[in-house]
Amino acid sequence: MNRLSFFVAALAVLAAAPAAGQGEISAREIYQRVGPGVVLIMAVGQGGAGELGTGSIIDEQGHVLTNAHVVVRSDASQPFSSIRVYLKPAKLSGDPQTDLINPLAAKVVTWDRALDLALLQIEGSPGRLTVVPFGDAAAVQAGDPVVAIGHPEQGGLWTLTQGVVSTVVANLGGVQGKNVFQTDASINRGNSGGPLLDGHGAMIGVNTSMARQAKDGLTITSVNFSIQSDVVKGWLAKNDPQVRYIAAGGAAKAVTAPAAEQPVAVSQPTPEPPVETKPAAAPSVPQVDITAPEKVLAKAEPAKPVEPKILTPVQPYHAEELIQKEISEMDDMGKEMEREIQRRQQQPGQ
Repeated sequence: MNRLSFFVAALAVLAAAPAAGQGEISAREIYQRVGPGVVLIMAVGQGGAGELGTGSIIDEQGHVLTNAHVVVRSDASQPFSSIRVYLKPAKLSGDPQTDLINPLAAKVVTWDRALDLALLQIEGSPGRLTVVPFGDAAAVQAGDPVVAIGHPEQGGLWTLTQGVVSTVVANLGGVQGKNVFQTDASINRGNSGGPLLDGHGAMIGVNTSMARQAKDGLTITSVNFSIQSDVVKGWLAKNDPQVRYIAAGGAAKAVTAPAAEQPVAVSQPTPEPPVETKPAAAPSVPQVDITAPEKVLAKAEPAKPVEPKILTPVQPYHAEELIQKEISEMDDMGKEMEREIQRRQQQPGQ
């Protein structure tokens, strides 16, 4: 082969080779495709207090995946008495009074406090649902682009943030099998239970916790954790094997193939106490303490596993005050920005 033929052949090979990231779509396209499958969850107790979080619709039967701490009371091993799910409107107005309408009742099918996972079932016939497909966590590498969708505290509803996978962490908080992705995609309280999506719009993780302050008071930024989708698949197979999730590419797949095609069976489980696990040998990662949001947990002692930490607000929500709270917080942020602008105008040298 002469030199010219060699270069022609080399160019042909390069032209045929797939480009890095081929098939990935923009964050905007991911939001448009998958956003309608992300829900807002409001769990309320008999006294009116509860939690606000995020969830993902994982099948056409209306199963919703979220964090256990969003729907299970922290003071008792049982779900909140009232759980409502809000679907994303076709077009967000930015006004909670307009965007949070027509809630759907839901019930908890099963949960696991240690892994901080819960499965809900939307009751009734909500109509056609957008399903968030599962991705392959094993194929994810550090540096891969990701986006998160959720409802962060003091932020807007159905907020999209983006970043990359920073690394992987095994046995987060000393919980055996709680393998997570660390990501710099912004995650805050209220994002609990929402999806971490890869560049194809497939869910590779469930957002669960964050680190914000070191033991010596130093601020920590961009350290957020998401339970890997493969952990979720194994958990579903063990707890509700008839649930059929949608794999990336659109094909429905049973987490454990049933003997015959049957309707999804949904039942209320008997509440079980948290499973005690032994901590991993590796040091635990600092996480936010829900009882003291500005304090970071110390390194776990070998005999005491660290409890899963949450992202939802320390002060619980009251259902009847949620909308007014959102409006008030947005007004406060607007006023704060105006004061900062005025301060900078008065002190141009700073």
